[in-house]
Amino acid sequence: MKNKALDTIDLFIFDMDGILFDTETVYLEYGKKLLKELGYEVTDELVEKTTGLTNEEAKEIYLEEFGKDFPYDEITAKVYNYIIDEAKKGDIPLMTGAKEMLDFLASKGKKMVLGTSADSFMANTLLESKDIKNYFSHIITANDVERGKPDPEVFLRGAGKLNINPSKTVVFEDSVNGVKAAYGAGMMPVMIPDKLTPAEEVKSNIYVMTREERLANGIDELPSTLYTALKLMKNFIHK
Repeated sequence: MKNKALDTIDLFIFDMDGILFDTETVYLEYGKKLLKELGYEVTDELVEKTTGLTNEEAKEIYLEEFGKDFPYDEITAKVYNYIIDEAKKGDIPLMTGAKEMLDFLASKGKKMVLGTSADSFMANTLLESKDIKNYFSHIITANDVERGKPDPEVFLRGAGKLNINPSKTVVFEDSVNGVKAAYGAGMMPVMIPDKLTPAEEVKSNIYVMTREERLANGIDELPSTLYTALKLMKNFIHK
């Protein structure tokens, strides 16, 4: 079988929230509930702007939006603890197709790295809750970088751990900042939109393939889930 596409990819990097785990539903619903009780309204634009950033970077933006008295630390601590508690109970579900994608890539002998804006404790708690930690050779978290997405540091560190050329790396992301980070790293971003619709300028840079590869494999639409991305990839490989 000619795996022209897969043979050119040495590494797959996965974001975590909204790609592997449906944490963003919990973040948004529980976070918005807490904020509403305090009289704050969070827009999709603000969510998009802060998704993928480090905690300190996101805090700065929220304080600019709502003022210096905004209880950012209090809110994020409550949401964080809620996610941890739910994860320990096994109640944070995997995203549709996530396990299938991991199994598929593992069956092909592909290296996988986690590149997340979450901290190490959160990442490990979630991964262990669904027994998927062993799929990843390395886990790069907010504790390992100085700059959050859209800075490419998290993805470059992941590829660097395995001494793999960024141009031979695919990144699965659900946020605009994540796609920008992957593209800035010289990697191939595959965006799986979760809660937010990507802007047109982001869509144009999601699949960094030759025109012939794109046309041959019908990749002219964004996949809506990892399951869809897996089907596209399988079709691509079996051409």
